[in-house]
Amino acid sequence: MATALTLLAACLPSITLSYIIVCLTWPWRRCVRCRPGAKNRTCRTCGGTGMRPRLGWQLYVYLRRLYRDGTH
Repeated sequence: MATALTLLAACLPSITLSYIIVCLTWPWRRCVRCRPGAKNRTCRTCGGTGMRPRLGWQLYVYLRRLYRDGTH
């Protein structure tokens, strides 16, 4: 059990850093509710664009706005 926790503690920062890099490099991903490779005009999730922001990007934008609105 201790080795599993040690392995998790060693891998978690690298996985987190990798996801942050992916979110900053490619903030948009394909919509999972639309058909693959096509745009659905009636999709409420993406608004018919076929792309939607990643969860990490949404969190980054939220925190950036929170900081901006709180300091200015």
